[in-house]
Amino acid sequence: MNFPVSYRIPYSPVVSETEDKKSRFICWLGPVEDKAAFLQQLDAVRRQYPDASHHCTALVIGNPANPEVMISDDDGEPGGSAGRPMLELLLKQEVGNVGAIVTRYFGGTKLGVGGLMRAYRGAVGAALQEVRLKPFVPVVQVAIRCDFSQESRLRFLIDQAGGRCGEAEYSEAVTIPVELPQDRWGDLRLQLEAEGVSVLEVPAHP
Repeated sequence: MNFPVSYRIPYSPVVSETEDKKSRFICWLGPVEDKAAFLQQLDAVRRQYPDASHHCTALVIGNPANPEVMISDDDGEPGGSAGRPMLELLLKQEVGNVGAIVTRYFGGTKLGVGGLMRAYRGAVGAALQEVRLKPFVPVVQVAIRCDFSQESRLRFLIDQAGGRCGEAEYSEAVTIPVELPQDRWGDLRLQLEAEGVSVLEVPAHP
């Protein structure tokens, strides 16, 4: 099954705070590219709020329609009352490459499972209201080899396609590492061929 690549990712992290029956819920929500980076952020939050009751989490890596990584944790709250509703909201809002950490300071009144679900979902919802989201644009990375006389034209076309060039290597020809939106590469390649620009697509450096 093919899943749409159109989804949103956070532009930068935000921290928001909500309250329910004197329990404080502090939500960190921000862009995350892998699980290791998210765990580092969780460690930082734990150090920042060492006396908190719980640090509940949700993480979505990749397309929320079919995530590469999708995890949640209740951190001692009743099972399914915290991490899962946080995760479900991120998926429902079609946000990917995102992590959410909700820190709770217990206010003395138990909320019950239903109340906790609403509170943790609400904490993430408040952060989503504040965070700036941007469309995710998949990119392709290739290296293009051309003659010296074709370099300036190639750079112009790459720029027109919304791509960017890395540092060129010069030998018997010019090899330029290129990164550009995946949906523009096919058209660019056809345009180069139509204009007689002889290019050889070679693997980009890792």
